[in-house]
Amino acid sequence: MLFGIFLALFTMGHSHADWTVWSQTPTAVHETVTRVVMQKPGDPEKIIEFEYARLKGRGTREGLELFIARHPDHPLAEKAREDIKRLYE
Repeated sequence: MLFGIFLALFTMGHSHADWTVWSQTPTAVHETVTRVVMQKPGDPEKIIEFEYARLKGRGTREGLELFIARHPDHPLAEKAREDIKRLYE
């Protein structure tokens, strides 16, 4: 019932021609936007390397510990552990 009221209020002053736009297939503009939004994910290894560089760039022990917590088995986690020993112990 509420949908019927909404539909009646929404369509007041709109001709049937206005509704035909909604039922058409997507235009080239819509397809282009979809392609931009739906990009392939990046290389996971490069993303982890970037994260390491970003967290190390903070210059804090906490940044390196955060990287180790997120990626404990990654080879860069060992490098982060070495950085902590070298810089903070």
